[in-house]
Amino acid sequence: MCTVIKTLPYAKQLVFMALFDILEQENSSYKKDSEKDTVFADIPVYGNISSFNIHIRESPPATEMEVSVVKPFKGLSVKGQQRAVDYIADSVEQMLENELILRSHQNAN
Repeated sequence: MCTVIKTLPYAKQLVFMALFDILEQENSSYKKDSEKDTVFADIPVYGNISSFNIHIRESPPATEMEVSVVKPFKGLSVKGQQRAVDYIADSVEQMLENELILRSHQNAN
């Protein structure tokens, strides 16, 4: 199982909001387990739909997001699976940066 862990300098709730925005943009089906702070999602990445677990936990002063592929698209290589988890994690991180950092700089000017 391929996994990536990102440490993000944002509150857990903001990370969840960015994740849900990404999932909506990708037309993904997903379910949140609030007790475990985990999202189970079927996400199309590069045209291939795989199943992922995305676990988000606060680890002050930051938040950790762990993305794991649990049911890869049939025939997807290990490298392809790693690219898929990287894509999801990077998309969430980029969404947060765009919304929280870049917009605040634009508004300051």
